[in-house]
Amino acid sequence: MLLIAVAIVGILAGILAPVLANKLDDAQMRSEAETLRSLRKDFEGTYDATDFSNLNEASLAGCGLPSGTVFTTFDQGTGVSSRIFSPSVLVDPAGWVTKLAQKRGVSTYVVGASYSALTQNQYTAIAFNPYQVQRCLVAGPTGEAGQQRYLLVSLMVPPYRGLAFPAADATQTFDSMWDQSWESTQVLAPALWSSLLTPAQYSLWNTASANNRTNASRLLVERIVQPKFTLTLANNSQTDTAWVDIGPAVDAITAAPNSGTTISSSLAGFTTGILSGRLVVVRRGPTAAAAYEVQRFFLYSDVNLTVQ
Repeated sequence: MLLIAVAIVGILAGILAPVLANKLDDAQMRSEAETLRSLRKDFEGTYDATDFSNLNEASLAGCGLPSGTVFTTFDQGTGVSSRIFSPSVLVDPAGWVTKLAQKRGVSTYVVGASYSALTQNQYTAIAFNPYQVQRCLVAGPTGEAGQQRYLLVSLMVPPYRGLAFPAADATQTFDSMWDQSWESTQVLAPALWSSLLTPAQYSLWNTASANNRTNASRLLVERIVQPKFTLTLANNSQTDTAWVDIGPAVDAITAAPNSGTTISSSLAGFTTGILSGRLVVVRRGPTAAAAYEVQRFFLYSDVNLTVQ
């Protein structure tokens, strides 16, 4: 009887083990998706930080920032594979991980240090997912009108699986990931990748792994769109010049008395729009020395300003 009971327990364990493993896997995937959403909210929360070198993640070349600004170090479409499977993360003072750590009040890191996932501190909790694979924040093309796109991605597979991402063209890789729907458990890699990867590399993405999921379905993708807006200034004053700072670009607009309308899209660095969250300061006066501030606001919509 004892042997029969042990056999029954063994059979039940064999039946239940895969079920429990699949439920645990599903829970891990849901938890990581929630983590990415949380990171996205923190990322968006930096848009109105006035310190672009250290705190504002939306610090990009070509978006009207003055010379000397230290731009955020984002991941590039051509370097996703090397970043994701790197066993250690370097604490870059301008890196997106560091800026998110600062946003979250994390101070337990040393600039210039290299941490592996096994370090298990608050910094690596941002950089690595539960599989000890690094998360990536990839910046999209900077010249798009009306928007700046980003991709926050996390590949939920062990590093030894060795999945490859296309590396020929950053924009092409970014757009192929952006346009693909990754939610289905049976999703396949973007069709374009079949011409950018070797047949074996492409096939591996479409191979079923644990829990009857394709490897492609284990790529969690959070899309982020930062809007760009237009600022229009009409200076109708007969005596005062108007100066507009589009933080931290001082005097981005200088409008002489009765000079009519100036649109931000006519300014270098702002032709495709002003990134959401920028601090706008408006001053007026007969001279720069005598000018006084009349308005200050963060830009979260198209704005029309009039100086009478």
